[in-house]
Amino acid sequence: MKAMILLSKDYEETEAVAVIDILRRAEIAIDVVATEGDLDTVGDHNITIRADYLLEDIKGADYDILITPGGVGGTNALRENAKVIDLLKEQYRSDSGYIASICASPRVLDKAGISQEIRGTIFPALSDQVNFKEYVADELVVNDKDHQVITSQGPATAYYFALEIVRQLKGQEVHDQVAKALLIPNVEAAVKA
Repeated sequence: MKAMILLSKDYEETEAVAVIDILRRAEIAIDVVATEGDLDTVGDHNITIRADYLLEDIKGADYDILITPGGVGGTNALRENAKVIDLLKEQYRSDSGYIASICASPRVLDKAGISQEIRGTIFPALSDQVNFKEYVADELVVNDKDHQVITSQGPATAYYFALEIVRQLKGQEVHDQVAKALLIPNVEAAVKA
């Protein structure tokens, strides 16, 4: 399994780092791909992450999943990048390709013409900016089996978003192992108490 996360200027760092970290814990290869022409990417809160590759140096067909973190500025930059839109369209049309978008970034799916065909969610304040086939106000939505698209609402859902990617790519057992190592069951038990 191989994943790609697309980082543009002003992305939401929490969502990017949580996904990168959790996928690597699950032994899923994930390439950090910069879309702005510089390997050093700067997020919305002025945190720099050095990418592995530039967008012009990769091919989407090499990846099982394309991931877009949120952040309004980062999402706007992704929406305006024709190669990003083309990659998402290609991934959606493939028989085995996955797409995962969190926070504001389902707006990129809208620009690519994908949201109109799926059930999905987005950061709640932006729900009127995406034309989902069916908008679902849940924190995490996994779309139908024919085109696997995972959407989630924002920074606080990033761990669950990343763990769902793990579940889809590596199965329930690996999901549970990584969740346990992250103390997710302990936190959930404490919150319920």
